Amino acid sequence: MIDTFNGALTLSQTLFQGMREAPDVVRRGLTLVLLVGLLVGGVQAISTMITNSNPDRVIADIETTLNQSIQQQSLAATSASQREVVQMLKENSQGVLSVVRAVMDLPTPLPRPVSVIFQGLGLMASTPLSYMGSLMFAVVFTHIAAQQLGGQGTIQQMLGMGALSVAPHALDALSFIPVIGSTLGMIAWAWGLVILVQTTSIAHRLDSGRATLAVLLYPLIGVLLVLFGCCALFLLAFVSGGR
Repeated sequence: MIDTFNGALTLSQTLFQGMREAPDVVRRGLTLVLLVGLLVGGVQAISTMITNSNPDRVIADIETTLNQSIQQQSLAATSASQREVVQMLKENSQGVLSVVRAVMDLPTPLPRPVSVIFQGLGLMASTPLSYMGSLMFAVVFTHIAAQQLGGQGTIQQMLGMGALSVAPHALDALSFIPVIGSTLGMIAWAWGLVILVQTTSIAHRLDSGRATLAVLLYPLIGVLLVLFGCCALFLLAFVSGGR
């Protein structure tokens, strides 16, 4: 499995072609997803348990985030109404923190340490399922688009090989690190997209251009439909307001 993981990250053509012909391609792909999900979920669970075990630290983090948000809005405020909103946020920030502290002090059915442990276990178990759900969604639409573009692969090949695109998301384990975590998340997403294009190309025997189109076709259609819907709602609201 380590070889499969490393081969996915390095875009090994030998690995991709071997998996296309392997009878256990689905098992190998989904096993990789499970291992990456457990790794990321385990690290995030530990980070969450450490953070939530100390209510004062949680409130301090919320206060820091709130102050940063107010500072950014203050710099962006150019009109009197915007500055008034920023001032209201400053005046009520301590009240918000008091509400957060009151909520955290509420009694719970289980003692806090036990509750924190169960929360961590839930996060650890749900992370692989989250990756699996996103993978299924991407693979199904990519497979349909690839077949429409002349692809010859099966859904089993597409699922097993497409699962390799989850490998870079091992970087999501570092998402708890401020600033760096979000950057690594973007890198993992882009890296996974490249892997998905490559595996689609080999699974369906398509050239790189058509494989890229197969991966992006339905997401682009979805974005266009959303934009069209927003424009239609805006026009409808504008016409209704004019009347």
